[in-house]
Parts: sequence; structure tokens; C-alpha cells
Amino acid sequence: MTEIGVQTFTVRRAQRKSILRAYLPLIEMGVRCFEVARIDFNEKNARELLSLCEEHDVRVCSIQVKPKYVFGEMKRIIDFCRTVRCDTVVISMLPWRCILGDEKKFYDFIASLDPICREYADNGITLAYHHHNWEYIRLSSGKTRMEELISGTRLLKFVHDTYWTARSGISPALQIGAFGDRLVGIHLRDLSFRKSGIKVLPRDAALGDGVIDFSAVLDAADKVGCRYFVIEQNTNDPYGEIQKSIKTIKTIDKNREVNNVNAN
Repeated sequence: MTEIGVQTFTVRRAQRKSILRAYLPLIEMGVRCFEVARIDFNEKNARELLSLCEEHDVRVCSIQVKPKYVFGEMKRIIDFCRTVRCDTVVISMLPWRCILGDEKKFYDFIASLDPICREYADNGITLAYHHHNWEYIRLSSGKTRMEELISGTRLLKFVHDTYWTARSGISPALQIGAFGDRLVGIHLRDLSFRKSGIKVLPRDAALGDGVIDFSAVLDAADKVGCRYFVIEQNTNDPYGEIQKSIKTIKTIDKNREVNNVNAN
């Protein structure tokens, strides 16, 4: 891993009050990059982020944006990226019309992706897509939505979420291989389970508190040349779980280095 990042959905409540106060504790933990989400992508926030990055030698590796803004407010998104010196915009999810609608709406969405990728690329920005578990639903074609997204586009890049893939019963390492060199980033989240009556329910967890093999994830990411990794959590203790996750991923990465040296 070249650097450790955080997806700021994790600290969404704190950043509503102050981006500076929300991000400083993360920088003190050793976080060097941010995938920024759940803020207003306006000039004021852009200037605040730029100042933070310059003062503390960190960077915005990407911003995650709802699809309606990616398509409907391109100039505002591009202007924000230029100010914070970010070259990657990540579509946060499928539009609800695709999740709840018929298959035609989903295929219409796929058809719109490469043209919008070209428009962003003309402005020096890579457009990527972040998935959830809805993409693993199988369609009448026999393929999953994920497979159709990959095969139905050429220019679109991808950001992988280890939690949603594992929750869908898919190996994150295998999914990374399926993305190949179109993978630009990974959201590092573990998968654990809790009992609720007679049910066993999935939930995300700090790295190391669940079932995902992150050594295999990092190995697979190395092979395809993944650009960035960001820790993401959905928790009432975001700073505690990020700190634990950083310690875990550093240990895993160090052990990988030792094993590679011993193997050679």
C-alpha cells in the first residue's frame, strides 16, 4: 500500500460541523488521503479542503458524488475537483430508478456512462463507479448487474467495496481480478455478523473484526495496479474503528512484505 486513506462517509456527522475538525484527528492517525463524500461540493468547502491539504501534506484522491449531480451539475463538480486538485469522481450508487425500476432503465443508464466518461475525461477527470450489493442481482440475460456494467462500458472505471462484495457471497479478491486494470480504488470494510432473535444479520466492521481476507485483497490489488485504498466504516465510533483498522491493515501489509522476502 502506498498510503492509507479514509472515505469521509465514515465521519459524515463530524464534517457537517467542521471539515477541519473532522479530518485533523485522522491526519494525526497517519491518514494521507481522502475520498470526500457527503459534503456540499461548493467553492467554500473546496477552499477549506485545499488549505487543509497544503498545510498538512495530504490530498483528495477522489470525491464520491450522487449520480444526479455527476450528470446534472458537471461544471460545479469539475470546478470543485480543479480547486482541490483531484482527478477522480466516483458515482456513489445506482440511480434509484435502476434499483427499483425495470431492466430497460438499468440498460439506459449503462448506455449513458461512456459518453459522460468522455466529457469528464476532456476536463482531465476519471469517472468511476462505486457499487453496493444491488449490482449482484441477476438479470434476465443471466448476467448480474455488475457483469453488465463491466461488459457494457469501456471507459468507466470502478471503485470496489470489500464489504458489499463479501456480503453478496463473492470473494473480494476475485472481484478485484474481474475489474482488472479498470479498478482505481478500494473501500476497505470488513464483514461481520450479529444475532437478532433467530436471524443472523450482516454488518460492516473494523478491519480484522470480520471474515474478509485482506491479505488476499491487497495481493489482488497489487496485480491490477489499484491507485488508492480508503477505509470506510458505518459506526457510532468512527475514529476508534478507523484507528483499529489502520493498525490492522498496516500489520497485514507488513506481514505480506515479510512473506514476499522469505519467498524470494
